[in-house]
Amino acid sequence: WMDHGGFGHFLKFFKDKEFVPVMTNTLGISLLKLLVCFPLPIIFALLLMVVMSFTLLTGCSDPVYDDLENFLNVEMKEVTENYTKITTEVGTWETLEDDAAIKKSIDDTLLPLVNGSLEKLKDITPETEEVKAIKDKYVKVMETYKTGFEALSEGCETQEEATINAGSQKLEEAVE
Repeated sequence: WMDHGGFGHFLKFFKDKEFVPVMTNTLGISLLKLLVCFPLPIIFALLLMVVMSFTLLTGCSDPVYDDLENFLNVEMKEVTENYTKITTEVGTWETLEDDAAIKKSIDDTLLPLVNGSLEKLKDITPETEEVKAIKDKYVKVMETYKTGFEALSEGCETQEEATINAGSQKLEEAVE
């Protein structure tokens, strides 16, 4: 079997005096290729990612994103604070004793906050159509709040259940 097959060639190769240097060179080159070629694409990909993210963060921007970020974080700050005050004030109604106290809360606190928000929204001019659509929704909500609070104030004064129900319905619309 050893004489008729190729195994004899293997034995001859292993016994040859050049076997050790040839095998050392082969293993050395393979190891160097592994050490250099394996991490090189990973390092290149990481460098490319850093360069691309730096370019995207500093050089290119999305106008809708920039406009929305400015709208929400800068221009809407006062409106958002007013909305928080509105929800806090409405939350105190359970502790109020009568309709006169609710009417006072609406007239002295809530309606001025809603009107202030509407005025602030009028002063905001978004640059993109997408952010204009969002602003229009905010305006619609605040106008609905205004209509609802005005109806509730009138209902508290006149004690008309239909007016109070209409005001409550408008407030529910605003929340939806």
